[in-house]
Amino acid sequence: MTIELETSDTSVRYAIGIDLGGTFIKAGVVDSKGKLYNQFEIESYSEVSPQKVMSQIVVAIKELQNKFKREISGIGIGSPGIVTNGVVKYPPNFRNWKEVKLGHEIEKKFATRVFLNNDAKCAGLAELKFGHGKKYNDFIFLTLGTGIGGAIFIDGKLYPGEQNGAGEFGMTSINFNGPDFKAGNKGAIEAYVGRRNFLKTEKKLITKLGKYIDFKELADLASKNNKTAKELFKKYGFYLGVALTNYFNLMDVRTAVLGGGISNCYKYFISKCNKTIKERSLKTIRNEFRVLRSELSNNAGVLGAAAQVFGP
Repeated sequence: MTIELETSDTSVRYAIGIDLGGTFIKAGVVDSKGKLYNQFEIESYSEVSPQKVMSQIVVAIKELQNKFKREISGIGIGSPGIVTNGVVKYPPNFRNWKEVKLGHEIEKKFATRVFLNNDAKCAGLAELKFGHGKKYNDFIFLTLGTGIGGAIFIDGKLYPGEQNGAGEFGMTSINFNGPDFKAGNKGAIEAYVGRRNFLKTEKKLITKLGKYIDFKELADLASKNNKTAKELFKKYGFYLGVALTNYFNLMDVRTAVLGGGISNCYKYFISKCNKTIKERSLKTIRNEFRVLRSELSNNAGVLGAAAQVFGP
């Protein structure tokens, strides 16, 4: 499958894009005109060690190099955590990972240029250039997956923060006395809507549906009008709506774009999410906001990571 995106480039170059997630590494070759080739996915083993994660990234890059025979201009990586000068710092849900010179290690291994940024920022940059950002200059972008990351765009530009850390929406607390989780900040939104945490917290209901239930299975059941699955998505939508209310009220933005794997379940939780925002947000916002699903689906991380190689 190839995906066509708009760009002003006149000459075609190619880059490898790596979207590093807590559960999977997604990879692909992207050209400067926006085509995505040779998609590849492999487990990240984030629960093991930084060395294991890096070895999985190397496997993914080699797999793409073996399949794609044209010259590669560079490698772009989107990673969880704070990313500055090629160093990935304290990515949530990654075991024993403090500060790792990921860019240097991958660059040394492949002797080519490597560009790094936060994974959600990469996905957001792809959305800005190729998705809803073509219509909205001011928006927040959230990735819904194992973790909850994001990016903030003001006047059509990424707001990075002082240390390139702006947009960690998952760390916002919605219950000061809520559940603990290993990334910190008790009662943070990620403890409620992060993939692993939600499945763990709602285990009692989920076990009624079967042994191996994830969001894909929940969506399949909800499509068949299963009451328990629909109730679980209502809970998810409520928690997400509470979080988005805080973000809208704080930043006075009206648009949120949702990416990441769980956004594939958008139609099952969006009604409750919107209802919650209308009930809780400021009057100036409640009748004007919009919560949209990314037009780039789950490919934004790879596209945005690779786009770093091509520049502005």
